[in-house]
Amino acid sequence: MILKYISEFTQKFIFITSSLIKIKKICELFSCEARLAAYFSFLRKSCNLIVHWFQVLNLKYKILNLKLLIVCFILLITSFALQAQTRTELEKKHKKTQEEIKYTNNLLKHTKRDKKISMNQLMILNKKINARQELINTITSEIASLIDKIDEKQRNIQNLENNLEKLKNNYAKMIIFAYKTRSSYDKLVFILSAKDFNNAYRRLKYLQQYADFRKKQMEAIISTQQDLSEKIAELKVKKDDKENLLSEEKQETNQLTNEKSEQKKILKGLKSKEKELANKLSQKKLADQKLQSVINELIAEEIKKAEKARKEKIRKEKELKEQQAKLNVKNPKIDASVNVEKKTTSAVFDLTPAEQIVSDKFEANKGKLPWPVERGVITSTFGEHEHPVLKGIKVKNDGVYISTTQGSTARSIFDGVISKIISIPGKNKAIIIRHGDFLTVYSNLKEVNVNVGDKVKSKQKIGVIYSDSEDDNKTVLELQIWHGTIKQNPEYWLSNFN
Repeated sequence: MILKYISEFTQKFIFITSSLIKIKKICELFSCEARLAAYFSFLRKSCNLIVHWFQVLNLKYKILNLKLLIVCFILLITSFALQAQTRTELEKKHKKTQEEIKYTNNLLKHTKRDKKISMNQLMILNKKINARQELINTITSEIASLIDKIDEKQRNIQNLENNLEKLKNNYAKMIIFAYKTRSSYDKLVFILSAKDFNNAYRRLKYLQQYADFRKKQMEAIISTQQDLSEKIAELKVKKDDKENLLSEEKQETNQLTNEKSEQKKILKGLKSKEKELANKLSQKKLADQKLQSVINELIAEEIKKAEKARKEKIRKEKELKEQQAKLNVKNPKIDASVNVEKKTTSAVFDLTPAEQIVSDKFEANKGKLPWPVERGVITSTFGEHEHPVLKGIKVKNDGVYISTTQGSTARSIFDGVISKIISIPGKNKAIIIRHGDFLTVYSNLKEVNVNVGDKVKSKQKIGVIYSDSEDDNKTVLELQIWHGTIKQNPEYWLSNFN
C-alpha cells in the first residue's frame, strides 16, 4: 500500500516539475510583470496540489512528510520573493512610462507649433498612445497586486484579533482565579497542606510559575495589540495607495480617449495627402536600398580581406612545412621571424584577438547598451508592419527610428572604429562603426564629428542629427545593428532605460 502512495506522489511531483518548466517557456512571451505574476500564481497552486496529494498518504510516514514540508517551504518562499519582485518592477515600469509620456508630450508641443498635420505628429502621437496604454496596464497590475496585499493584511488582522480575543479570555480567567486566591493566607495553606516537603516545594514552584505565566500573558496581549495597530495602519496605507491608483487609472483612461480622438483627426487630415505620403515612402525605400548596398559592399570588402588573409596564412604554413621537411627536423620550433600573426576568423570578418574581445563584449552587453541619443523615443520599430495611413501598404525598417529634440547629437553605443562615412539622399549623412564582428549604422545626420579610422568610445558624440524645417523640425535618428550579414533588432540590444 505504501509503495502505491509513494508512486502516486512521485507521479504528481514529476507532473508539477514538468509543468513549471512548460509555464516558464510560455511566460517568456509576455511582459516581465505578467511572467512573474503567472509564475507566482502557479507556484501557489502547485504547493496546494502537493499538500492535497500528500494528505492522502498516512501521516505515519514521517520521512515523506518532512520532504513534503521542505518542498512546500521552498515553493512558498520563492513565490513570496517573486511577488515582492513583481511589485518593485511594476513601480519602476510605472515611473519609466510616465517619464516617456512626459517626454513625448514635449515632442508633440514642438510639432504643434507649426499647426500643420504631419506624419511625424502622427508617429509621436501613436507612441504616446501606446505608452499611455502600457501605463494603464501597469496601473491595473499594480492594483491587482495591492488587492492581494490588502487581502493578506486583512487575514493577518483577523488572525491577530482572534489571538487577542483568546489571550484576553485566558487572562480574564487567570484574574478571576487570582482574585479568589488573593489572600496570602490561602497560598500559605495551599503550600502547608502538602503531604511532604517535596510536594510543598512543587506547590511553591507552581505558584511562582503561574505568576510568571500571567505576566507573560499580559505582555503577549500588549505585543499583539501593537502588532494589530501596525497591521491596521499598513492596511490603511495600502487602501489609500489603491484609491490613488484607481483615480490615476481613471484619469489616464480619459486622457487615452482624448488622444485617440486626436489620432482620428490627424488620420483624417493625412488621408488627403496619400499621394504625397506614397512619394515619400518611395524615396525612403530608395534611400534604404542605397544604405544597404553600401553596408553590403563594406561586408564584401571585409570578406575579401578575410579570404586573402586566410590564403596568405595557408601559403606561409605550407612554406614553413617545406622548410622543416628539408631540414628534416623532429618537433621543430617555429622561428619568431616566420611566425604568422594569430587571428580569430569569425563567420564574416577576419578578427585580431583585440577585435575579437570587442566583439565578445558587444555581444555580452545585449540588452544593456546605451541609447544613441541622450533622450528619445522609438517612433518606428524594426521589421515589417502596416503603414499608419496608407491601407494595404507595408513598411519595412532595417533598424529603429528614434525621435528626439532639435539640436540633439548622436553618440556611439559601444567602443569601436569608424569604418565608413557616407552621404545618401533621403538619409543625409550616415556613419558606420565596426565593433569586431558587429556593425552599427547611424543615419540622418547633419554634421559629423569623426573621421574614418577613428577609434570611438561608448557614448562618444559622433554627429548632430538633422532637423527637417519643412516637417515640424522633425529630428529622427535611424539606428541599425548588424551581426555580420544579419540585421538585428536594436530594441533587443539597447537598455530599457534611456
